[in-house]
Amino acid sequence: MTESQEKQLKDKVNDYRRFAFILIALSGFLMIGTVLPKEAVMSQGWLLAAVGGLLVLSVSLHGVAVKTEQLLLKEDD
Repeated sequence: MTESQEKQLKDKVNDYRRFAFILIALSGFLMIGTVLPKEAVMSQGWLLAAVGGLLVLSVSLHGVAVKTEQLLLKEDD
């Protein structure tokens, strides 16, 4: 593996982790929206589904980052 490919993979790992953190923060804000009282009567089911979806996407992105990092470490050995 060339140095440019290693650098690209390292950058991808960093991007995946940053995006996963952003999704966790977004799901936290949405979860706060379900807890705060609302004056308008609305169904919060879609909001809870969005929080769950964001958390699943965040965990999957973290998994991709871990697999990519393991690939990098395997190539270094």
